[in-house]
Amino acid sequence: MGDLAWWTSLGLVSAASAAGGYALGRLGRRSVCPARPALADVSPALRALAGGGVAIDVMPRAWLDANGTAGLGQDAPYEPLARCIARAAGPDGLSCEIFASAPDVEAATGAPVTCFFTPQRLGGMQANAFETVIASVDTGQEPPRLTLGPPTELLNIPRRRHPRKRVSDQRFVRVRLWLAEPEASGIYFPDAAPHIRVNAYEGSHAEESAVTDISAGGLALEVPAAQAPATLAIGAAVVLKCSLFLFKEKQFKPYWYAGVVRGLGEAQGTHGPLRRIAIGFTHVGAADDASPQGVSWERRTMDESKGDRK
Repeated sequence: MGDLAWWTSLGLVSAASAAGGYALGRLGRRSVCPARPALADVSPALRALAGGGVAIDVMPRAWLDANGTAGLGQDAPYEPLARCIARAAGPDGLSCEIFASAPDVEAATGAPVTCFFTPQRLGGMQANAFETVIASVDTGQEPPRLTLGPPTELLNIPRRRHPRKRVSDQRFVRVRLWLAEPEASGIYFPDAAPHIRVNAYEGSHAEESAVTDISAGGLALEVPAAQAPATLAIGAAVVLKCSLFLFKEKQFKPYWYAGVVRGLGEAQGTHGPLRRIAIGFTHVGAADDASPQGVSWERRTMDESKGDRK
């Protein structure tokens, strides 16, 4: 029902959009680097992260434990306590500037966390994460600061099974989103006004709305907070019409998906606060005039070994 065509088109759009970056999602079992470095060995690694101004996602330890024991089939929401930039390394750990965080991040002081970053060669090993605790949080500073305690170990954790593409040119992708249940809602989607619209050419401050990254398993949006419905919450069912520009045909082609909100976050945009929304796909749809919703649905199933639709 168009799932393969969507992914093929997505690859073209992402390539034309200078795809890059990284994202983290569902994990299998945790893969730990061969050695468990002592603090003396970790200090150079922290200095390397700070010297490179590396971006770090600070995740609750419980999230990794849940995904590691439950396996790839689970969809625990990917909700960082904070997203930050490593700035300085010292005996107390790693000082970071926060650029996005959960509302209760200050209450997380002392909490065990797993910190993710782009893969680095650190201390003679490949690593993309470390385990530690949040030593302190100061949201009164500008920018806000967070200090991560000295790591207990460096980790190399398998990446998500659906590689994500960073979308850097918003002209080639448009999204309409409804807070609605596939097959159960009374909305006729082809004619209904969406709850959230992402279109680089529409609306006030349209440049603030964006599809930040996208994969065969889901996508992430960033919209002005004022445009996010009050009922938007983790676990909410959504329906999406994703239109991708096909360069060969020189036109947009629509693809229908339904999914679940897996994560929510906040950020500061040029014109005000932004809402970040992570969505995992659960259904693929096809336009169908005979359907009460104008779309017929088929539940997506995944090949555990390849992440491809059956």
